[in-house]
Amino acid sequence: MSEPVSVDAALDAALGHLARRPLLVVSDFDGTLSRIVDDPWGATILPLGRRALRALAGLPGVHVAVLSGRSAADVAARVRVGGVTYLGNHGMERGFVPRGGRAERLRPHVDEATEAAVHAAEMLADRVPEIVSEPWLVVERKPPAVAFHYRTAPDLEVAARRVRDAVDELDPQTMLDRYPGRRVLELRPPGAVAKGDAFAALFAELRPRAVFLLGDDVSDAQAFHAFRQLRQTGATEGLAVAVQARAEVPPGVAEAADIVLGSPAEATRFLAAVARRLQ
Repeated sequence: MSEPVSVDAALDAALGHLARRPLLVVSDFDGTLSRIVDDPWGATILPLGRRALRALAGLPGVHVAVLSGRSAADVAARVRVGGVTYLGNHGMERGFVPRGGRAERLRPHVDEATEAAVHAAEMLADRVPEIVSEPWLVVERKPPAVAFHYRTAPDLEVAARRVRDAVDELDPQTMLDRYPGRRVLELRPPGAVAKGDAFAALFAELRPRAVFLLGDDVSDAQAFHAFRQLRQTGATEGLAVAVQARAEVPPGVAEAADIVLGSPAEATRFLAAVARRLQ
């Protein structure tokens, strides 16, 4: 699936799965619940998305999770909905905010990483900006990982190459694995949990009979693949929904999804429509 469909068409595709319990709803944040903005620190959840998640999290037999590349504390503070599991750093971090709880009190569990990996992430966060001293470079520290955003660079290909060259110069032994995304290069410890692993672990815990899984980037495609493999075995049913956060959906993301929605606003409208039907 590559062409966006209407929210009504997406809801029609979802209707056959709504009666299944437990139902698991998993969404990415940036580009799915939030529009992509030039400054990563300026991202905010769309108001309808917050209302939809709050409604879904309050329904019996419905589990809601936000699976993001941001740290769990960061994304929880931006979503601010209780009754939700927050999986941060692509699943390396996990925390739960109870209904009525405060996001600021989230104390996520963080997968163990070697001291060397933590040191390497901090070193790169400090020194890459010394080599790429451009105003468009934004460093996101989330030990034992680090991400280098270049969303506002005038030439994205040149920016991507400069960031990668700086990382390779500073980390020639590849202490951290490289994960290029859209306008970002992320560095993570070898063998670190990725979104596909995080989704599979959550699925094994909850055993949902149906799943709605939303995301916009290549890391989300990993979760789509994990979900579709489980669906092929008959373990569950539901939809993988790609979201067009920019001019187009990355081909690998669209190919891994069942349907495509045209924007984060459409994604939140879909979640709100699902919540209304379930209520």
